[in-house]
Amino acid sequence: MGLEDILKQVEETGRDRAAAIRKETAKEVESKMAEASSAAEELVASIKSESTRKIEQLRQQEIPSAELEVKRNQLEMQKDLLMLTKKEVMSKLESLGSKDLKKIYTSLLKDAPKDGKLLCRKADKSIFKGITKLSQSGEITDLGFIIESGEYRLDYRFSTLVERQWQENLPMVSEVLFAE
Repeated sequence: MGLEDILKQVEETGRDRAAAIRKETAKEVESKMAEASSAAEELVASIKSESTRKIEQLRQQEIPSAELEVKRNQLEMQKDLLMLTKKEVMSKLESLGSKDLKKIYTSLLKDAPKDGKLLCRKADKSIFKGITKLSQSGEITDLGFIIESGEYRLDYRFSTLVERQWQENLPMVSEVLFAE
């Protein structure tokens, strides 16, 4: 065997060996890529699952909280509207003329006791002189009047009457104003 034959054999063996190494390397690369791809898919699935869980958890916490805040704001606005309505009622009562006040006072005195002492605003004393025989014993600053005796004290001040009616009718007023 000559040197050329030996070189040819070495060359062929080298080529076969190189081809086998390339083939083995390609298989290893393919295997590693498949493993990496599988690991990446698992990681993506895990991240998606965790993200979905966290989103759902936030939704369960934040939506009721936001709904509660909206309800709280709505109730606050309703309360403000009710208070504004009450103030408007008092303002209209305070702007009544003496003729209207005389009618109201006469109506209120129908149910009042006929004895006792009357307390009223200084500006209303002349109105009461013409509609009642109750003695006037003092002054108050509010619109309306008070009748006092040793046994009782009847408060007919408009602020008191409005507050009493307000408390009695608040559910109905709220329903009319805020019925959905």
